[in-house]
Amino acid sequence: MVKSTTLDSSLSPPCCLDALFSQLPQNLVVVRADPTPDIISAPPASSWSGGESSVRSPRSLDTAQAFLRAIDAPATTRAYGTYDALLADPAVDIVYIASPHSHHFAHAHQALTAHKHVLLEKAFTVNTAQAQLLVQLARARGRFLMEALTQQVQQLVRDGAIGTVQRIVADRNLGRDIETLFRTCRLVNPALAGGALLDCKNPLDPQVASSVIRYPATGVEETVTVVITAPEAKIQGVATASLRVRADPSEPGVRILGTHGQIQVFGPAARPDWIQVVEYASTQAPAVTRFLIPQGHGLFWEADECARCVRDGRLESDVMPLAETLAMMSVLDQVRAQNGLRFPPELESIAA
Repeated sequence: MVKSTTLDSSLSPPCCLDALFSQLPQNLVVVRADPTPDIISAPPASSWSGGESSVRSPRSLDTAQAFLRAIDAPATTRAYGTYDALLADPAVDIVYIASPHSHHFAHAHQALTAHKHVLLEKAFTVNTAQAQLLVQLARARGRFLMEALTQQVQQLVRDGAIGTVQRIVADRNLGRDIETLFRTCRLVNPALAGGALLDCKNPLDPQVASSVIRYPATGVEETVTVVITAPEAKIQGVATASLRVRADPSEPGVRILGTHGQIQVFGPAARPDWIQVVEYASTQAPAVTRFLIPQGHGLFWEADECARCVRDGRLESDVMPLAETLAMMSVLDQVRAQNGLRFPPELESIAA
């Protein structure tokens, strides 16, 4: 099994790519001390044949090789100087795409066309039409495709730990100095599909109301609030995201409120540090689950899920199904339409 981390520099600010490129390979494949071994780098001998990593540099083959030396990568790790070279390698099974949002569709389309399985970072694409085309292409090619989201609380909800879910409140606040980032990072660059909205995700499929505050210098949304209501299920979700607003780490960034209790998620919503389950009728201390992340941001959970699915011949994840990705993209499209947010035509296009 080969896990490939790929980035492309054709339209991307160097500071962003350097930051991404320095962390992703190390975070995807790690050996950790929790009870569940990393299925890629430390798999059970009876169920998996082993794992390797590949890295494609946004600069050159020399840069990729220098990076591998700097992180003391295993000798089996392969370096490529071009995206085409990586996709042409028959030993590469899965391509992980974490380029700026503006490039997700083109890069994923290219990888799927080359018959590679794909793990695609959030936001999946710029719009729903692009997402639908990728799903169709993956199914036509018989390739695995998944949005890179982890859902550590999903099973708790399914098991009825807090009864029937009534409300979800999620904050995604980055607390960045936007003026310092101006002209240097994809977050405030409309040419790279920047803004807070595409970093804000909510899985309901319903009535949508929203409001945004724009960053005057570039026109992207620096703060967004979305209220989502599912009348039949009687569930409401409130999702907020901001490039500028800071979050208090002592408070839960996500709360899932049910009839019997609530699940509180602490740390960044995309990579929680720990959760606790509060039962309203209980006199006991809340049950706490801590997520052991020996380095980076816990991206190895996503890699694990991909490896399991490909090993078992599944083309879609039950943990992060494509129908959920398409539903979330539809919500994001509605928010952009309500607030007159559009990216340059070439980014909205479905022409690969």
